[in-house]
Amino acid sequence: MESSGSKINVRLMVIHFIGFWLFIFGFQTVAFLYDFNFLIFLPVEARINDVPRTNLDMKIVAQAALVGAIVAYVISWRISLKRNWFWLNSVFIFVLIYILKLYDLLGWSQLQKVFLLPGSIFRLNTRTYYVTNGAVMLAIGCFLLFSGKVKKFIDGKRTGSPEPARSVKVKAAKAK
Repeated sequence: MESSGSKINVRLMVIHFIGFWLFIFGFQTVAFLYDFNFLIFLPVEARINDVPRTNLDMKIVAQAALVGAIVAYVISWRISLKRNWFWLNSVFIFVLIYILKLYDLLGWSQLQKVFLLPGSIFRLNTRTYYVTNGAVMLAIGCFLLFSGKVKKFIDGKRTGSPEPARSVKVKAAKAK
């Protein structure tokens, strides 16, 4: 019987961690559309005067990130079962990413400029800006979770079929 330690797949966990991260911040970015006119267009003074509404909107954005993590977990878990990977890898990544998100250690403040770049072809703080950025993050996350090439990488198989390596003796014999 194979031990649990040998079923841990580091490649799977790294790829799925990145996929989870993209799902969390993709959902969070799209969640800004919930009360868009209030959150984006009203001046800061109006938002300060309506603290309960601002707090509710920010809670919804935070909950959207949790929903993104749960959706990514369900997808990761189902893929792991379908591809005969150890399902506990997905659980471990979910717990890790939840704890890191809880303590704000996922690095969004450092990476948001990069991941909010695709929407910059539109005007800043428009609906299309948020939809584009969220959709791009979700698309990359889905690619990482569903791609056949990524599956082969996780399984440790080569993605191409390069020429088999020849021995030194064969090369020396051909040189003569």
